[in-house]
Amino acid sequence: MWVMTYLLSIGHAINILKQTQQSCAAMFVASEQGLQEVLHLKYLAMEEAQRSQQNITAQKYIDQLNISSVKQSVMRNYVACFPTAFEHLMEFGSWEELEEYVNKFVQRNKEPE
Repeated sequence: MWVMTYLLSIGHAINILKQTQQSCAAMFVASEQGLQEVLHLKYLAMEEAQRSQQNITAQKYIDQLNISSVKQSVMRNYVACFPTAFEHLMEFGSWEELEEYVNKFVQRNKEPE
């Protein structure tokens, strides 16, 4: 009975971890997409304010550097906080892997049954 209870609790923990991983990945990607949309509006406002193209290009470069830094920090913190006992279940460890994971997840859920 104890062995069965232990196995069921491990299975339940794995399911929760996988669902949490999916939710985190979706949240990270949605946040980044929202940020990109806000930046696009920022650049449109800069154009309407008649800022020079050089100024807008420089701001875009600075913003992308900052976003890249944030992405690296998010992934570093995610990997550092992942339970070490379940590291073999980690589906992604970099932002590129995260995007691939989300794309596969979205495609799998879009397919008709």
